[in-house]
Amino acid sequence: MNNSLTMSLETKSNWNIPEKLKSKDLVKYLLEKRDIKDAEDFLNPSLDNIPSYEKLFNAKKAAKKILKFVKAGKKIAIHGDYDSDGICATSVLWDFLYRDLAKYLDTKIDVVPYIPSRIDQGYGLTESSLNDVIDLGADLLISVDCGVRDKIILNQYVEEKKLDFVITDHHQPPEDIATDLNYILVHQMYPGKEYPDREICGTTVAFLLVQAIKAEAGMETEVNENTKGLDLVALSTVTDMMPLVGVNRIFVTYGLKQLQKGTRLGFRMLALRAGIEPKDIDTYHLGYVIGPRINAAGRIGSPLEAVKLLVSTDEKQCQEIANDLNDVNFSRQKMTSDILENAKMNIVETDNLIFVLGNGWHEGIIGLVAGKLGEEFYKPVLVATNNEGIIKGSARSIKGFNITKTLEKYEMYLERFGGHELAAGFTAKLDTIEEFRTEITNYANETLTEENLTRDVKIDLNLDADDVSYALINSMKALEPYGYGNPKPLIYLEDLIVVKKYIMGKEKSHMKLMVKGTGVELLNIVLFNCFDDTEKVNENDSIDVIGYPSVNVWNGNETIQFQAKEWRRHIS
Repeated sequence: MNNSLTMSLETKSNWNIPEKLKSKDLVKYLLEKRDIKDAEDFLNPSLDNIPSYEKLFNAKKAAKKILKFVKAGKKIAIHGDYDSDGICATSVLWDFLYRDLAKYLDTKIDVVPYIPSRIDQGYGLTESSLNDVIDLGADLLISVDCGVRDKIILNQYVEEKKLDFVITDHHQPPEDIATDLNYILVHQMYPGKEYPDREICGTTVAFLLVQAIKAEAGMETEVNENTKGLDLVALSTVTDMMPLVGVNRIFVTYGLKQLQKGTRLGFRMLALRAGIEPKDIDTYHLGYVIGPRINAAGRIGSPLEAVKLLVSTDEKQCQEIANDLNDVNFSRQKMTSDILENAKMNIVETDNLIFVLGNGWHEGIIGLVAGKLGEEFYKPVLVATNNEGIIKGSARSIKGFNITKTLEKYEMYLERFGGHELAAGFTAKLDTIEEFRTEITNYANETLTEENLTRDVKIDLNLDADDVSYALINSMKALEPYGYGNPKPLIYLEDLIVVKKYIMGKEKSHMKLMVKGTGVELLNIVLFNCFDDTEKVNENDSIDVIGYPSVNVWNGNETIQFQAKEWRRHIS
């Protein structure tokens, strides 16, 4: 039994409980509560509502340049990033240029995908990765999901090496991005020329660029249910934690339909290998089952293998890569739990920020470890590893503590860094690493309050136990697809009397409670990974829970159950 992880669902959070639901129109109530203005568009996502590629800064200019290189028979390299978003964006753009555009123009297009090694080269465009692309003989480099912060090296390579660039990215641009660019930058947050939806992933930017190239070449640009690439935009949107509202909701809705048809061979093989029928795929599978397998290739395997999987039409090749990625993912899980255990031994509980530094930890895993520590302790987390004198780190944060801006304050200790408000990566200087650790920890200790460090849980619905019904489950379906920015509605049930308790699972770490609330029927509550709670909850106790209802199918029988995310003792 691995007890290094907390195995308790007893709450440490602050529950924001709404008043009891009086409205009969559950969906309307939830939309209003979530401040969703256009209910019609939200409930009926339409591809017609995707803002045009023409509104994406420099997309037309980039399309013209790419076509010019294509028609001149020049060699093009697509430089992606090694995560799921970068892998998908590379796949979408390569597939379009190599197959669809080549067929339309009746010519062979010399285009190669390239993804740097996370370990040897690191994030973004580096001397090492740019030299690799030059060695491939490329005349034009198109970046996807990276490059917005690499202006200095890009300008240098334009002048000295005569390499041409089209940079497409979606990450937060630096303050001075709008000056002195010797190349075309396609970006949804370009100052003064922002795309209507700014929170989109790198694959969405690549997809919109493809529409721009189609227009420039005279191809059909209308996006319909069968437009290639929607499936990978959906996968990236979910894995890159983009909010599932607005344009992202549209992409994910239609991308899921494509994935469920199983038309992308490699994806289908990977899903089946993971034990999922394509027709059952939803956002949960993208985020927690398929996404990690694609990401594992960039973490500890070869990211180009994942690109091959997503673009290949060869059944045998797809089968082999799907098997490999499944194995790599298994290794990744094992390494994650080993490093996590190690990291937890080095946490200073009294600090408001967790900063752990290991020796020889795998760089591809530290981001996952940071995420798990952040989830458990609800503090900003930096996990770094010293590999032969090079310190690479990954950071995860909490609401109200912008980790990328915080790293900027301490950039004198860093070789490079980049990221979002809640997640970042960095390379630190070895000789000042302890100073950096002290400074950033002191800053967090001074600025973060106890209030900042208490997770607020926003509860959507306050219901009675007998409201948990098939009708409730069916009406909640209208809000799907769920994910970041549009979470599954969280429900609060109070004063449930435990009538019967069952301990479940091989390691006795799950629990089922039959409870009596309002009404006559008993309700089944299930709690997973709650080993520490199995002795705390007993028959005749009164508890409150937050969680989600679902339909459990076992031996052909359907029953309603309520999966508890957290519980607490009821205080009358």
